[in-house]
Amino acid sequence: MSADVAGYSRLMGTDEKATVKTLNAYRDVFSHSVADHAGRVVDTAGDSVLAVFESVVEAVDGALEIQTELEERNVMLLHERRMRFRIGINLGDVIEQDDGTIYGDGVNIAARLESLADPGGIALSGTAHDFVDGKIKATINFVGEHEVKNIAKPVRVYRIGPRSEAEPESESKSAAPRTAASKTHARPSIAVLPFTNMSDDAEESYFADGISEDIITALSRFKELVVTARNSSFTYKDNAVNAQQIGIELGVRYILEGSVRKAGDRVRVTAQLIEAEGGHHIWAERFDRRLEDVFAVQDELTSKIVATLVGQLVDTERRRVGTDTHTEDPKAYDLVLRGRELFYHMNCDDNLAARKLYEQAIELDASYGRAYASLAWTYMMAYNEYWSDEQHLELDRALEIAQRGVQVDPASHSNRLALGQVHFFGKALAKAIESFEKAIDLNPNDPDGYAFLSQALSLNGQSEKAIELLDHAFELNANLGQWHRMQYIVAYFNARRYDDAALIYERLENPHAMPFYQRWIAATFTYLGRDEEARAAAARYRTTYPNFDLTEHLCRIPFAQEEDREHYGEGLRRAGLA
Repeated sequence: MSADVAGYSRLMGTDEKATVKTLNAYRDVFSHSVADHAGRVVDTAGDSVLAVFESVVEAVDGALEIQTELEERNVMLLHERRMRFRIGINLGDVIEQDDGTIYGDGVNIAARLESLADPGGIALSGTAHDFVDGKIKATINFVGEHEVKNIAKPVRVYRIGPRSEAEPESESKSAAPRTAASKTHARPSIAVLPFTNMSDDAEESYFADGISEDIITALSRFKELVVTARNSSFTYKDNAVNAQQIGIELGVRYILEGSVRKAGDRVRVTAQLIEAEGGHHIWAERFDRRLEDVFAVQDELTSKIVATLVGQLVDTERRRVGTDTHTEDPKAYDLVLRGRELFYHMNCDDNLAARKLYEQAIELDASYGRAYASLAWTYMMAYNEYWSDEQHLELDRALEIAQRGVQVDPASHSNRLALGQVHFFGKALAKAIESFEKAIDLNPNDPDGYAFLSQALSLNGQSEKAIELLDHAFELNANLGQWHRMQYIVAYFNARRYDDAALIYERLENPHAMPFYQRWIAATFTYLGRDEEARAAAARYRTTYPNFDLTEHLCRIPFAQEEDREHYGEGLRRAGLA
């Protein structure tokens, strides 16, 4: 059993003393119930609880008892102070060390399930479900298969949901879970699934992906809509799933799916809008166009969806769709999509290749704002990864390009994010924060904006606020990647919450995937007195960055407060990165 508190950072930021008091009291509930059900609590780091049981039936019964007891206690608290745990339960092998610590795939899957549970709810793996089915007094819902990194096969996931606060106290605690419609947002909510590539060439899938992403971006600019982020909706790529299942898993009312067939100078886009709960088709359309009209297709498609969901929009909001980062030249659009694929490979050669494609796109259309943002990122990547002998020139060039991107398309949140990150690397922290805040204003449904702002605030001496923003980013999209999760390590470290930072690191599915964060975890382990692990992290960092110079590095990092810079630098020195 793996459990943690939903919205823990928000609770701590509001009232740290009261939160710790509640957490300790609620942990006692866990301890007593786990023991009563033939289990043993293994770890209680941060806001988490990890336990093992002799019986999966006992584990689920214990979890139900815990959630019932905690909800009864929550009734005595103000709404904003209520503390709800998410619980994940998996049946599988674990490896136990002499000190009682456990690890292995069994633990990793339980932790992943925990993140898929509703606050106050329980998520079960397929193996756990198969043993308890018919043996417990609770309604269990299948919510689909989920990929778990480093686990060969997808994991079947089942949920036992929390009782809604709107339900009368007299209702059975094992009442059926809420429907997809009641779990969705009050505003119209939609998930745009990755469009299917119907072209003869399988490599043209990037074009279908680009169409889907642009529709997501266009819809996200409407504050009347809640739009599921790309990372969540794209998990269904190439998978056969039904509308009701997706509606439950993503908490959306509507689903857009479609296909793209590109042949010569023509493109056919088909799309259909589905009401998720009933699986009913609301609207379907096919667009046959010359390739030059692909953006007209996207605009028409977006306008129809918006009209279906929210009715008449004010003229200014309609104009915002038409002024998205479009180019009249389809070749420029194609070059940017190809460049994006190369950029995500995260190596020097592909970064340079992506840069050339973005430059070609700008040559074709000098007003294409999206191409400027993409090009600026290649220079920032080269600066951050030490891929150039003239680092200051890389940053100067990135600033020039990012500013030009904002000039040609001031309404693009992507351009604002790029400009903010250049300012961040250039140690202009106030300007970076301003740019990130503007990006959020332009697109409040993009979790990246909150993550970038969090990064800046963490170094600006506002770590608790940074943690709160990261929590919000993950509320928007629970499937955010490694980079977003590692931002927690930075924020927790700067907040001097080393145990929390270490816990995040230990929960990462591939903690060595982004080598430059090894310096943060090396400093974290230093202050925890875990010297061997600190030196190991420092050694991993040195492997990727053999010419690392601590003095130069400390001058680069845009700490607003000198005490934070010294605190970070001391951690690196003691870890062996002097």
